[in-house]
Amino acid sequence: MNTSKPLKDLTPDNDVERDDNLGSEKVIDTNATVFNRVISKNVHEYHFIIPNDKRVELGQIFSIEDDEITFLARVTDIQHDSNYAGKWDTTLKGTEFYDKDQYFNKIISESFGCVVSDEKTGKKKIKKSKTIPKKFSEVKDPNKEDLKFIADEMGDIEVGYLRNGSRKVKDVPVALDSKVMDHHMGVFATTGMGKSNFMKVFAASCIKNSALGNAKFGLLIVDPHGEYLHALRRIKNYSDGLVCYTTEHKVPNGVIKLTISKEDLKPEDVRVLLPNLPDAQKEILDALNWLVEDPDWLGKGDGWIDNLLDGYGEKNLRERKYNQKAIDALIRKIRNLINGKKSWLDVHSSISGIIKRLSENKVVLIDMPMTSEWDELFLLSILSKGILDRYKEYASDNKRKSCLITIEEAQRVLGGGDGSIARFETIAREGRKFGVGLCAITQQPKLIDKQLLSQFNTLVVMGLADRNDRDRLEESAKQDLKSMDVEIQTLEKGEAIISTLNVPFPIPTVIHLYEEYIDRLNLEKAPQKSLVEDLDSSFEPDDLN
Repeated sequence: MNTSKPLKDLTPDNDVERDDNLGSEKVIDTNATVFNRVISKNVHEYHFIIPNDKRVELGQIFSIEDDEITFLARVTDIQHDSNYAGKWDTTLKGTEFYDKDQYFNKIISESFGCVVSDEKTGKKKIKKSKTIPKKFSEVKDPNKEDLKFIADEMGDIEVGYLRNGSRKVKDVPVALDSKVMDHHMGVFATTGMGKSNFMKVFAASCIKNSALGNAKFGLLIVDPHGEYLHALRRIKNYSDGLVCYTTEHKVPNGVIKLTISKEDLKPEDVRVLLPNLPDAQKEILDALNWLVEDPDWLGKGDGWIDNLLDGYGEKNLRERKYNQKAIDALIRKIRNLINGKKSWLDVHSSISGIIKRLSENKVVLIDMPMTSEWDELFLLSILSKGILDRYKEYASDNKRKSCLITIEEAQRVLGGGDGSIARFETIAREGRKFGVGLCAITQQPKLIDKQLLSQFNTLVVMGLADRNDRDRLEESAKQDLKSMDVEIQTLEKGEAIISTLNVPFPIPTVIHLYEEYIDRLNLEKAPQKSLVEDLDSSFEPDDLN
């Protein structure tokens, strides 16, 4: 006969009622129950217990009442436990395990903040916890009143709903803050976990804000896959917030043909398209970066490309003792490069129009289907330089503006070493001083330079199976994501953890499904339309005046 006694029961005087169907006594949940009580641990982590048969999920939110403070906790781990030491909880008694009423689940949770009254205004708000709830404080599911204070911390760019375990809380929309977008944002997920859906929802919210006159930054999206143009143009009510360019020969109505001029190109831009040059040719191209500023080198004044291809620049380089074979090879490559881009080249350039629309806080989409990876980076490089130069001028004139530049597969240009492009690294390190932010989208954050990643203050983390990817983000995040490692591994498609400035804790989120979100936007009351609609595809908007 087993004579072991359980450890001291946590419950004073439980109420008991008879279950006539089972012919046994059972404990019911009253004001004092052995379950749903805090039993430990510290300011950052709470442990509590729940009935063995109660289903709890990672990421589920609970509230802990302690006098005038309501603590909020998120589940980070779930463990089997009992009131017995050693292995007595697995001892058989007849055909059943011993004393089932002594089994329970131990919940490990992290502090999600606490709801307190502001000392000055008396208004309740949520803030980081600097104390702990009393031991044996009651733990319960949160009510709407508990969670509405989380909504008060959100920004103006709606992307989804608060996630409580696997359930979405529709009373608490999750929204990022426009004011921190020039502090850089990263979107990280393995293939198929919803990066593109998130970016479409994010862009749609920015389009809405722009059309309503509420936007605080411009958003540039360069799409090499042709998946955004049709999707974003489905937004009917707020279409004034979107301007679209395309490299396609057949340009849809309301979309502008993308063109660049030779004057837009600098030697450093050409190097993006010629990444594997021999050292002798790299030396010449690097020299051209400063030679093109020399009036004597420009000579006829037709621009550095024409001078180079027409022979004047070649003669000048030869006189400066550069290797003739290297000069000839580089000129041949540049000539072929220019000939291959004739569909883009024009007397008029789209660059100034794009930057103007960004400065007006529009969403600017550049559609580049069927183009190469290097064409995409080439255009991004040219645009980024123009944007940074212009926004430096705004900052120096005390007319600071903000914009966000998205980069797909960002590890290509932010990885450090030979794969990087210095222009994007410069924006990552210094762009926020001038209002220029990067939105890095990648499925491999481990390949982004650690110092550069540390500059990103908003992280949208979706499903990441690779341990090294998660470690890199946990090291770089401004908020502690280590306790959420298991949850990040188990995120399903469309679920995310968002860490951002101005919100004191990482936000578990269910991202809106884009199709449903667009349907909702199109049912809203439309703002007053602009006088300029359905632009002719062959003109810039400014050319219509």
